[in-house]
Amino acid sequence: MIWSPVKSIPYHKNDIVNGAKMKSDSIERYITEYGRDIYSFCMYTTRNKDDADDLYQQTFLIAYEKDEIDEGKNPKAYLITIAANIWNNHIRKKAWRRKSADVIYLEDNDFERLKDDARSVEEEVVSSDEEEAVRRVVRNLPEKQRIVILMYYMEEIPIKDIASALGIPEGTVKSRLNKAKEILKERLEHGERKS
Repeated sequence: MIWSPVKSIPYHKNDIVNGAKMKSDSIERYITEYGRDIYSFCMYTTRNKDDADDLYQQTFLIAYEKDEIDEGKNPKAYLITIAANIWNNHIRKKAWRRKSADVIYLEDNDFERLKDDARSVEEEVVSSDEEEAVRRVVRNLPEKQRIVILMYYMEEIPIKDIASALGIPEGTVKSRLNKAKEILKERLEHGERKS
């Protein structure tokens, strides 16, 4: 069974002929192995379940169509790159249509909470509040910093791979990471916990 957050998968095994069979087996393996991580990235990036579902499907559809995933490299990073590029293009098109990039930030209650049974209720509440504060501040980062922060910390993609994925120099990735960390630190220290 393939894990998928949405009811349909971009291909059907029974419709595959000849050389496409090998391709479908590979994409099925990537969905099984990286599907949850890719979907989580899509949720963080889009901040909306419907958009995340669309982005997730488009990511695997493009990976299937291109059939360029290199096993010797990091397939997860490649799939995240596809998702980031699709989203960036979506934002760019949206901005062009409206002549400004106003993005509506929606509440996202689909985060998994990690719980440690040994912690007290008070520690759990404080930890939960702190986690939510960090999520809220990350959601409100400018798009360029948010994408880099998510790729680096959430998906643990190396700076070199992020730079390659986004088509920017490594120094720019480092700069965006540092700027994002400064913003996070400032906003968390100055109480943007309940905004």
